[in-house]
Amino acid sequence: MADLKNQAVPIKPEQILDIIIRRRWIIIIPLSIFLTLGLIYALVTPRTYESSTTILIQPQKVPTDYVQSIVTTDTAQRINTISQQILSRTNLEKIIDEFQLYQGKEIRYNEDKFNDMRKRVTVTQQSAGKQEGTAAFSVSFKGDKPETVMNVANRLATFFMDENLKAREVQAVGTSEFLESELEKIQKKLEDREAQLASYRATYMGGLPDELETNLRTLDRLQLQYSDALKALRDTQNAIALLQSQISRLKEIEQSGSGTIQTDGSISGRSNLSITQQQHESEKRQLDDLLLKYTEKHPEVIKLTKSVAKLEEKIAKEAEEKKNQAPEGTAEKFAPISNNNVLAQHEFNLRQLENDVVNIQRNILQIQETMKVYQKRVEDTPKREQELQSIQRDYNNIRDSYNSLLARRLEAELAVNMEKKQKGEQFRIIDYARLPEKPISPDVRKLFMFSVAIGLGISGGIIFLLEFLNPVIRREEQIEIEIGLPILASIPPLGRPGEKTQKRIELILFSLVSMYASAVLLGFALLNLKGIEKTVEFVKPYINI
Repeated sequence: MADLKNQAVPIKPEQILDIIIRRRWIIIIPLSIFLTLGLIYALVTPRTYESSTTILIQPQKVPTDYVQSIVTTDTAQRINTISQQILSRTNLEKIIDEFQLYQGKEIRYNEDKFNDMRKRVTVTQQSAGKQEGTAAFSVSFKGDKPETVMNVANRLATFFMDENLKAREVQAVGTSEFLESELEKIQKKLEDREAQLASYRATYMGGLPDELETNLRTLDRLQLQYSDALKALRDTQNAIALLQSQISRLKEIEQSGSGTIQTDGSISGRSNLSITQQQHESEKRQLDDLLLKYTEKHPEVIKLTKSVAKLEEKIAKEAEEKKNQAPEGTAEKFAPISNNNVLAQHEFNLRQLENDVVNIQRNILQIQETMKVYQKRVEDTPKREQELQSIQRDYNNIRDSYNSLLARRLEAELAVNMEKKQKGEQFRIIDYARLPEKPISPDVRKLFMFSVAIGLGISGGIIFLLEFLNPVIRREEQIEIEIGLPILASIPPLGRPGEKTQKRIELILFSLVSMYASAVLLGFALLNLKGIEKTVEFVKPYINI
């Protein structure tokens, strides 16, 4: 018996149907009430409409291989920036004044109007799919008047397109102007460096690094000239010493009379060669020595060659004079000279040689000064090279920067022209905002489901309390399980007077309530399918009838 009491009795579908039939009023009345309240709320609540415009982002029409756009801002970031500009106080004030959005509404402060407008504008970016970036976006606006909502959405889309073109052109022009100003600054620096480099080259002309080889060759040539000058100085000094000794002997002979000055310029008992011949022999030996070292075009070789030629002419002239004097008698050859012509000639030659010594010494000094200059240039070459490299490096860096900026400025000018001709990236409207037919608020479908859920939930709760908390035996098996007695016979319920009439009236009332609930359901269906405005227009003729 105890096992029968503890055994759970499953609920059968016919039992659930029996409960629904018995508690039909508890189900239909709350459901009708909440459906009615939901329908009234849908009709009374202010309606909110939404209209949106879809804008496609077109890439630039000129290939990037030919013209590179200088507007490198990410598309999503640029859309956000334009959104902030469009939702600015100034722009929203223009839209509010143009469409009279808050006329007749109890909003006193302008700041509240602007905040409400910002909440009603929505910008939704759409992905390009597999490609990165944004391929399109939509601009939506919410309001209580369908036509106004449509017009405002289209106006916002127009603002987006205009602001995009303006922003791209402003950015391109600004970049071009910035590059132009920077190019002018760096051009001035480049000109200063060029002037500095030219001034440095002009100041140290001859001592620059690229002239080092020339300076070294010149220095070698000066060294040879210096050596030749020293040798010429020694030879001239030797000739002077020789002349001085001869002049001294001539003077001694003239004073003592122990010797005879011959007509050919020689001294009897001394040498068979005259002074001119001795000088000729000396310079001839010097010329032979120089020809062993230098060519015939060397300055010293040319000089000695001319001097030897003059001496040869002089010797030839003296020989001619001797020949003309020979017939008169050979005794005259060794006749003493009464005048001092030979001594005077020797003194004249001595003065010439002394002048040559002065000129050679002066030439040696000039060569030494010139050598000092070239030695200074060669010694300063590393220093000049370092200084010139520093100036040249700065010049090259500035020149490279200038060339780079010049190329960028040309690219910027092309980009500006491209943006002005609207060949760059553009926004194009592919779906204009349309007149909204159904409001987005209140949502009739959600409101219907919410009303049905509340009505059935309350009904189900009441039925649960009545059925399961009320200890009433309604099924035969409950007697056997709960009381533990077997059922011997079943007696049907006895009818009461007026029960049929009562059931008939109850059925009529239930039918009326069910029809009312069906009408409410039909109203929800019309609101969901046609919208509130068209539903009201559809029902209005029947109401007037």
